[in-house]
Amino acid sequence: MVNSAEKFERAFGQYSLDDPNYKIELAKMGSVPTERGAPTHGDWVYVREFKQFLKHLYDLTNKVSGTKYVTSNTLFEEIADVNYLLGEWSDHVICGDDEIFKSMATKMKDKYDKYWGDPVKMNKYIFIASILDPRTKESHFFKDLLEDTYGSTKGNAILTVTHKEFVSLFGEYKKLYGSPSSELTSHSETSKNAPENSLMRERYNKRMRLNSGDGSANSRSELDKYLAEDVEEQSPNFDILSWWKCNSARFPVLSKLACDILAIPISTVASESAFSTSGRILDDFRSSLTPMTLQALICTQDWLRRKRINVEADLAELTKLEEQFGCLEVDDDEIISLD
Repeated sequence: MVNSAEKFERAFGQYSLDDPNYKIELAKMGSVPTERGAPTHGDWVYVREFKQFLKHLYDLTNKVSGTKYVTSNTLFEEIADVNYLLGEWSDHVICGDDEIFKSMATKMKDKYDKYWGDPVKMNKYIFIASILDPRTKESHFFKDLLEDTYGSTKGNAILTVTHKEFVSLFGEYKKLYGSPSSELTSHSETSKNAPENSLMRERYNKRMRLNSGDGSANSRSELDKYLAEDVEEQSPNFDILSWWKCNSARFPVLSKLACDILAIPISTVASESAFSTSGRILDDFRSSLTPMTLQALICTQDWLRRKRINVEADLAELTKLEEQFGCLEVDDDEIISLD
């Protein structure tokens, strides 16, 4: 609405010159006398500044509400972006004399602090999902993001707690999906023709296992290897799910963990919309639809919205489907299930 109104700034100004009743009618509106009257040049300046601020929040809302890509790995970055925007807006507004914007910025900052201001009360999976992003991990960027958002003391504390939670979670997945016996078997099969180790090498290997703590070292080696590697470069075409799929052989346990964590949606908009879709189709005027028909309508709507059919590109596939449906003989009393 603000974006549309800004385009007619000159039209509003010209309208006030052509129609004398324009200013008279606007002077009667508004509960506060200072808010009455036609928009001035200063009002349009506020509109442009406020539009830029709202655009950032609008873009962030669309990004976190997406359903066709992973969102959990970037949630903490979005939280940090909102904190930065509110800080910039509050400083900019507080330096001025406008009480309306000052009150608005303060309320938004208070609401932000209620949900995201204390990292101790936040779910640690938010930070673990960021670490599971190969472009972030526990890099300097991730550490700076924590310190810039929550301060140096809280940032370092939450980094330590998150790392411990990550190691503990990886240990649980290691118990479920770890297969050290198969590792040893495959390793022995590849080197069955190699000569046996010497006595000194066997003695050295035994000493290293005792010094390093056999269980803990082996359980965290995969995680340490992932964190020790360099982060991936930023790219607009980077697909985090494809990356974990390609590297699942190197990180078999960690890829299972990433699959579960990255599958968590950070917004309930898509889920609520899916549950309310049936209510919009099966309303008071169409309450006699059978469950099969209702399922067909919902599924067809979802398929059509997901992908547009290109008749020329998919002509061969459509022809094949027509031939298959043409071979079907359905009796009048027969019901075809869509399952």
